[in-house]
Amino acid sequence: MENQEQSQPMGTKQYYILGFIVLIAIVVAGYLLRGKSTTPAATPTPVAGVTTPTPTPGPITQLACDTQYYNPVVGFPKYYLSIEGGDLSTAKKVDCTFTVSVDNKLVATQTTTSPLTDKPQRGGSTFRCTTPAISLTPNVPTVVDVALKDDLNASSTCSSTFLFPAP
Repeated sequence: MENQEQSQPMGTKQYYILGFIVLIAIVVAGYLLRGKSTTPAATPTPVAGVTTPTPTPGPITQLACDTQYYNPVVGFPKYYLSIEGGDLSTAKKVDCTFTVSVDNKLVATQTTTSPLTDKPQRGGSTFRCTTPAISLTPNVPTVVDVALKDDLNASSTCSSTFLFPAP
């Protein structure tokens, strides 16, 4: 009878020790599996966005620009310049002359033509002009002016400043 009484407290101690080891294992596993916190990265300097948005296009009342943007050529310091806009339904085409300058010095000039696509929900037609790829210096504020002229001799201008990304 004495042996049974002494073995019972010894078994209880083993359970406590085993429980303590399991608890330590759970804490260590939780520590190792938890998400590693990242240190906040340095805040990058803001760069000009790809698109110069204007308010949501409304009714078309005259030849005008809606959006001016660019698309980079992957791996090269070349960029496609584009403009979207609207004109009256009676016009058939729009000529877009892109003039690119850096520090008030002319860098490139391109002229493209776009047909007009009827958009009765806006009360006119829309167009999109895109240049061939133009070699431009990245990370330099670049002004892109666009002169628009339709086949009815209406004209308009748009301008945006872009900071083209490095390839």
